[in-house]
Amino acid sequence: MEKEKDGSNKKSLGAVIAYSLICIGVIAFVLILTRLQMFDTTENATQDLMFRIRGVEEHNDDIVIVGIDPQTLDMLSLIGMPPRDYHATLIENLYKAGAKAVLFDVLFLTLTGVQEDGEHFGGVASWSDSVFADALLMYPETTIARKTIVEMNDATQQSVAESPIPPALFRNLNQIAFVDMYSDGDSFIRRAKLISDDHEDVPPELGWNYSFALKAVMAVMDADTAWVDTDRHLAYVGDRVIPLNEENYMVINYAMDETTFQKGGGYISYEQVYDDSEWGLGVLMEKGRLKDKVVMIGAAWPESHDNFPTPFLKGTSIYSKNEDLMYGVHIHKNIATTILENRFIKPYRHWHMIALIIFMAVLSTLINYRFKGFLGLFFSVAIVLVYAFLALQAFLTMRWQIPFIAPAVATVITNYLSVVTYNFLSERKQKAMIRGAFAQYVPPAVVGELIKNPDLLTLGGEERVMSVIFSDVAGFTTISESLTPTELVELLNEYLTAMTDIVLDYDGIIDKYEGDAIMAEFGAPLPDEDHALKACYTAIDMQKRLKVLREKLLAEGKAELRARVGINSGPMVIGNMGSTRIFDYTVMGDNVNLSSRLEGANKAYGTYIMCSEATRKMVEDKIITRELDLLQVKGKTEGVLVHEVLAKMDEGLDEAMEKAVECYNKGHECYKNKQWDEGIKHFKEALEYVPDDPPSKVYIQRCEDFKIEPPPEDWNGIFIMRTK
Repeated sequence: MEKEKDGSNKKSLGAVIAYSLICIGVIAFVLILTRLQMFDTTENATQDLMFRIRGVEEHNDDIVIVGIDPQTLDMLSLIGMPPRDYHATLIENLYKAGAKAVLFDVLFLTLTGVQEDGEHFGGVASWSDSVFADALLMYPETTIARKTIVEMNDATQQSVAESPIPPALFRNLNQIAFVDMYSDGDSFIRRAKLISDDHEDVPPELGWNYSFALKAVMAVMDADTAWVDTDRHLAYVGDRVIPLNEENYMVINYAMDETTFQKGGGYISYEQVYDDSEWGLGVLMEKGRLKDKVVMIGAAWPESHDNFPTPFLKGTSIYSKNEDLMYGVHIHKNIATTILENRFIKPYRHWHMIALIIFMAVLSTLINYRFKGFLGLFFSVAIVLVYAFLALQAFLTMRWQIPFIAPAVATVITNYLSVVTYNFLSERKQKAMIRGAFAQYVPPAVVGELIKNPDLLTLGGEERVMSVIFSDVAGFTTISESLTPTELVELLNEYLTAMTDIVLDYDGIIDKYEGDAIMAEFGAPLPDEDHALKACYTAIDMQKRLKVLREKLLAEGKAELRARVGINSGPMVIGNMGSTRIFDYTVMGDNVNLSSRLEGANKAYGTYIMCSEATRKMVEDKIITRELDLLQVKGKTEGVLVHEVLAKMDEGLDEAMEKAVECYNKGHECYKNKQWDEGIKHFKEALEYVPDDPPSKVYIQRCEDFKIEPPPEDWNGIFIMRTK
């Protein structure tokens, strides 16, 4: 009892160690993958899905977009960005309509005047440049765009970031804001930098380092400055405290998708503001559309290529084939709306990720340790689904950004490895059981196949067409009486070993030994179309091997061994029979019993291998047989056509036996037709070729008997066996 308890404790400790190692290994593996940013794309896609599930939110009314859209190009007969003097008119009209501030999401990279050689642009200021510069100086609340990182201009070798317009025309640094888009690895825009660090020598109060959206926010809030606490990952503007991620970017809480903008969400066409007639600007002034508004101006026509993929790329549908890139100016408004509406997404920190990976891996390990197999899988899937639901709810209700993919992967991998470990241990146990049950009775190849496919062993039995052979030593009782118990065991072992090897060579199963008797089946546990042929080959080879063994035993002064074999094929039940604790893999059914009866029926004909008609039909092109009788064995009410198995077709018979069988077959036909004398004649001819042919002798005697006492008129040729 103590040993069993100690063994159980060792197994339990081993399982704990195995599952602990799995957990630690998974945590380390997933953390490495996280460090290598392997989950970033999938994680971003998951966060995007949350936006689409949530849908759009109310946008901020303090900011209005004036879009340079297809309608503008059409009405003003333009093919691209309007000339700068158009912008000057637009600025004047906007402030006339009561705009609080104007921001251009447009880059002014070069001057547009023609140099003296008349071939190159950008060397001198044009009239259009001058008009625009005057407007900027006249309206200091106007901001234009710059890029923090722009390639050098090959012609001038001057960084665009130095100044978008030559200092002679433009000197107010407070009127510049950067419009850079910070994309993730998949080119999506999900984050925004509010204050740039690319010109640290420029004081923040000059505004050089403010983003376009932040400048708009400051204009709405009348804030003079904004700053970032890089250690605490927070940004401050007015009374807003903005949570930043670990790289000090703000996560953009997109309130609107592109469709919302197209439907007029705080949107006005550029040409309507430019048109200072009563039907253009007049209508806007009458309705107060621009009164005290901060105006963002930007490209909104497809060919501008100023559009980017965002979480709302597919709109607000969970799945959609349509894709709508979002114009840069619309992204800037989403950034500003995030700040103005105080709807910040709280980004997770790296340690949050680590903690959640560890938590989910440990939880999955505990579940799989407690609940094995399918139940463990079910609970692991359940916790992933629950985790996904909680992450979604945290996003929808509290705007918390919770990492999903890495913790979920940790759970899945832990579950997978736990299941693999459990299956491995179970499989080892199952393999040991199969080997223990079959290794002594089944060919090694079959045992290997059973180990690969244990489902082939159907508990409770399965009906299948198979072949069964019964073999029994003739006169074994007499033989056993002449031997000592030790000598008998030695003789039996030598005989059974030789016969068993032949059965196994033909993929048969030794069902059981009963003293000198052998029962074997073919076509199980693996289905085998050649089961009947292999049974016949086994019986033929048994007789060959027995002949060699007989000569050896006689030379040693031991008993002469002869064995009879019965073969039958047909439907029978194969499977594990017995109790739940002790069972035997065996075969049952009438066809099994018939095989046993045929083995005993050999004695009446002096034959050593007898098969049924069912078996003969399956092997008629591979095995030489001769019909013996229409036999009604004990326990049966109908006759069974039986045959003697003589040889393999490819080996053939010797000439004498071939002639004898030919004569026998003629005699047997005469017998069935009640031609007794003609039958006797042919049977005697058979004996001339093979003097000791038992079936011919049996039928000579039977014909002689029927001559004296003929069978009834309705005789159908059935011979009734009175013994087993």
